Amino acid sequence: MVVDASIASVSTGLTNPKSLRKLHSNGVSVYSIPLLHAKMFAFDGIAFVGSTNASHNSANVLIEASLSSRSGNVIKSVRDYIDSLCTDQLDDGAFDWLEAQYRPPRGKIPSVTVHPNPRLVMQIMASDQQGYSGHQVQPPLGAWDSFFGVNIGDPVLPTLRLRNKLTGDVIDRKVVRHALVMTIDIPESSTGAILEMWRVGPNRYDYRVITPGQRGFTTLDRVLHNTANPLWHSGRLWFTA
Repeated sequence: MVVDASIASVSTGLTNPKSLRKLHSNGVSVYSIPLLHAKMFAFDGIAFVGSTNASHNSANVLIEASLSSRSGNVIKSVRDYIDSLCTDQLDDGAFDWLEAQYRPPRGKIPSVTVHPNPRLVMQIMASDQQGYSGHQVQPPLGAWDSFFGVNIGDPVLPTLRLRNKLTGDVIDRKVVRHALVMTIDIPESSTGAILEMWRVGPNRYDYRVITPGQRGFTTLDRVLHNTANPLWHSGRLWFTA
């Protein structure tokens, strides 16, 4: 089962992690992908594609529509697409963290776009192109603390699950402690590019790297230069929102 169990959905009541945990406890593998809006179901002999959610409102309130097919090719296509989204499986630790973030909806169900996931935007500098891989990005300590919730003095540093929003690739990367900085491996990083990240779950982040000349770089660079950051002191530009 694939759902949107991102911070934006859980903290606004769009997704209830307790319901997901019940499924998990009954042997269902639950995966999360932010901004999921597709509604697709694949069973052994039939597939459904439509507007319905697995929710009380869809079952009892809203006017929904779905198409069903018993075609083997259609069932395979739906199953293959769902399988392609199964990149981040939730475990008991993730459910514990998500339940602590959950807030029930108040009145009208809110929109995720009104409550975006926490976001970090920062320049990638020449000093980042170091380490064993050559692309160990060094967020400032203020960014580590305010966005990642990680302090250089922590006895154990976490492993982050990263999903490239442009390719869908998912990787796990350990936060590495050095004498004065901490680094994280971002394979696509290059000098002069801009790294944009969103915190979507417990130690889970979506990201994209935009290089000069790519669509959206000029706009993002302008925002980076014009957004106030009270935690910035010197060096690379960055901000959180």
